[in-house]
Amino acid sequence: MTDFQELYHKADVQEYRQYILTDQQNQLWEKYAALNKIVSHPNIVFAGDSITEFFPIHELLTSDTPLYNRGIHGIDSLQLLEHLSSQILDLAPSKVFLLVGVNDLKKRAPEEVCQTIQTIITKIHQQSPETLIFLLSVFPMNESPEFVRTPSLRNNQSISLLNDNLSRLAGEKVSWLDVHDLLCDETGQLKRDWTVDGLHLTVAGYRVIADAIQPHLV
Repeated sequence: MTDFQELYHKADVQEYRQYILTDQQNQLWEKYAALNKIVSHPNIVFAGDSITEFFPIHELLTSDTPLYNRGIHGIDSLQLLEHLSSQILDLAPSKVFLLVGVNDLKKRAPEEVCQTIQTIITKIHQQSPETLIFLLSVFPMNESPEFVRTPSLRNNQSISLLNDNLSRLAGEKVSWLDVHDLLCDETGQLKRDWTVDGLHLTVAGYRVIADAIQPHLV
């Protein structure tokens, strides 16, 4: 029987996984572009990668203002910037909860990622000056050997460096929501009971994040 980790790292498998991922992402961007034409106003948008996409916002959060989830699995901040219209701008939101950057850290330095996110914030406010942006800290990982990982620069050290940089982006109409430590165990790892794969959260983990976000939905 083929060892799973050996199979996971085979070049042809990785190429096929990337093909499927790209197709899924394109379908979601098209879907969001169509749905954006019928959204209610005012509204609150959650934008980012898979950690946002998998966030059950309608089950865990309550708001008199409609909530829209525009997360897309596998994307980095450069892709969010490229598709900013379908994920954020077309909705003209009153508030945006932005969580992105962990996928960038596979190949990019924290300082570079922060610059891209700064550009995203700037472009949001150029088109929608009154939008309030809530910038969430990137969540910790659980780096246990039980979780399959492709070689990359992404680890808890680079996540902490990125968060240090992102915290400096707070300012007028940009609030920094540091939820990182809420998810950590005593060793600084993402709590094992709150993750399914070392990166993504269980419902229990999302409840922690929802409790931190809820006061800002009023």
